[in-house]
Amino acid sequence: MSDAWGLLIPLTALVVIVLGGMAVMKLQKSLFGALGTRTSDTAPGASPFSGFQQSPQESREDFVRRHWQRPGVVADGVTLVDLYDRIRALEERLAEAERRSGTA
Repeated sequence: MSDAWGLLIPLTALVVIVLGGMAVMKLQKSLFGALGTRTSDTAPGASPFSGFQQSPQESREDFVRRHWQRPGVVADGVTLVDLYDRIRALEERLAEAERRSGTA
């Protein structure tokens, strides 16, 4: 009889973990389901790229610059914007150096 109790406890724990995980996923889906809507689910006449979605014409840099203060967009929006500025400055310096070396 003691072997049955020894098996019942881990089996019960496994069932609780699985059912609890399913309940948490269902709750998350119901609470945050609106965030994951696809553009095909939008209403007719509504812009598919309104608000928080990146449009096809927009670069990732423009998207980050537009939403840099919004939490959850990037790990650290200020750092990314700063990196984009530094990359742009380096590209300008490289172009200037190429112009100087090409004319010399």
